[in-house]
Order: sequence, then C-alpha cells, then structure tokens
Amino acid sequence: MNDVTDLSPEALLDLALKNPAAGEELKRRFGSEGAILVVDFSSMRARTDAFGIIHALATVRAACAAYRPAIEENEGHEVKIVADTLFARFARPHQALKAALDGHVRLGAFNESRTGSICAGVPGAPIHPKTGLGYGDVLAFSGDLFGAEVNRAFILGEDVARDGEILASTAFASALGTPPAGVGVHSSPHDRAQEAGFPFEIYTDFREPPALSTTGERQG
Repeated sequence: MNDVTDLSPEALLDLALKNPAAGEELKRRFGSEGAILVVDFSSMRARTDAFGIIHALATVRAACAAYRPAIEENEGHEVKIVADTLFARFARPHQALKAALDGHVRLGAFNESRTGSICAGVPGAPIHPKTGLGYGDVLAFSGDLFGAEVNRAFILGEDVARDGEILASTAFASALGTPPAGVGVHSSPHDRAQEAGFPFEIYTDFREPPALSTTGERQG
C-alpha cells in the first residue's frame, strides 16, 4: 500500500516497519522541531508512603497548578502529566529555559507556606522541582511526545537532576546559545555525565527573584 495519507497514527505505526511511506507520513503529519521541558515534582513515593496516595496526588496537582503559568506565559504547551512528572513543549529553546526558570521561582513561592516534613510525618513538606530540557526533532500525537531529545529531557529531569536543578542536553544548549543575563551555565562533571549516559549542561539562576504575575502571586 502506497497511499497512506488517510491512515490514523496507529495504523501508520503498524505499517511503518514494512512500508517506509508510512514512517514518512508520520513525520510529515506529526513531526516538528522544538524544545521539550520535563519537570519532576520530587518525593512522590516518599509522600505516598508517609501520607497515602490521595495526599501525594493532591500535592502534585497543587504543584502543577503553581508551576503551570510559567509554561503558559512562555508560549508553551502542556502535553501530559505522568505521576509526578509534567511534560511540555515549546517552539524555541529560550522559551523553555525561561519557563523552567520561572517555574522554579513559582515553586519557591509555593513552598513559602509549606513547613511540613516527610521524615517527621508532618504533611505540607516543600516540593522541589527537578527539570530536564531537550531540543530537536519530535513526534507529537495522541497527547504524547516521542524522540531522542524527549528521552534525554526525561532522564535529566526524572533520574539525574537534584532538587532545584535545571539540566539540559547539549543539543538544547547549542540551540539556545548564550543564556539570559544572570543565568550561569556549566558542563556536567564526568561522574554525572556517566550517570545520565550522556553529557549535559547545568543552568543556575543568579538573578534577583522576578516579580510574579497575579496568577503566581506570593502568599504571605
């Protein structure tokens, strides 16, 4: 079969290994180049063990709501939330980095009233975002994202980043170029690159905390 233009994504995937035209149609219809942001809201497993799954899910939902304006205000598109990990995409890398920086500021404001402790069994512990960024070719359909840079962003945000860190693939850093004023960048140490399975860049925000919009207003 050579006419694949009317097939669904699922049907195209079924044919892709046997019919190269199906793969090309998937790329034509659903492929694009863009930036990927993956943010993990830490300690869901520990929260579930300490306080139960309802508490953990509600906490992640509140954290996502606090973080979400950073995506929207930087022209991003939220793709999905899986457990305690949020995926978003952007047309350009500077938008994704700005969203990550702003999102971490918003979570800092969100945490100001959260004085609990998971270890002490007191609800309301702070939630620390861990972010991974990638840039490259992606397939986007059915509320999902696929691609090598999606995988790298996920590994960085989910497995490698420490609380409050923003990590990016070398492809993202190359596409971004010079970071914004007040934002530092340095390459991953050898041991951490080995942990990830690839080298990456670490972005650090040295700016004065920016004013937040009404949707992310600090609470006293």
